[in-house]
Amino acid sequence: MSRAVSTVLDASLAILLVSAAAVALVAIPGGDQRPPDPDATARTVLASTATAEYQAANGSRRSVSGRAGTLLAHAALADSRDGAPGFVRAVEAAIEDVLVATGGRVEVVAATGEGRVRVGERPPPSASVSGVSHEVAVEHESATVTVRTWSP
Repeated sequence: MSRAVSTVLDASLAILLVSAAAVALVAIPGGDQRPPDPDATARTVLASTATAEYQAANGSRRSVSGRAGTLLAHAALADSRDGAPGFVRAVEAAIEDVLVATGGRVEVVAATGEGRVRVGERPPPSASVSGVSHEVAVEHESATVTVRTWSP
């Protein structure tokens, strides 16, 4: 009789272990090392709208809303002219909020002439990085807005 109890116990334990192994294989995510699609991320980030609130040089409070790509282009142009550091910081903060909504691992850089605005964390040196650049027209000039994504 003790042998029959042992067999049932052994069979139950084996079923439990096999079930746990199957659940672990299905539930644990794989090691996908490809970075997120930079085109899809760029479309999401650059088409998102944001609002930047800042204090103008004359002391008045201002608020500007627009697409992230356009705001970044204007901020890069303002940075090249050294005319509105409060505006540039406000745009950086507003775009940072947009990037947080993407889930991270995104950096956006806007550059025009001598102006440059960077938002988001920098990719680690060992990461696989993908990027896409877009030209944005701003005040009779052009800014290059680059969206970079990477895998962990």
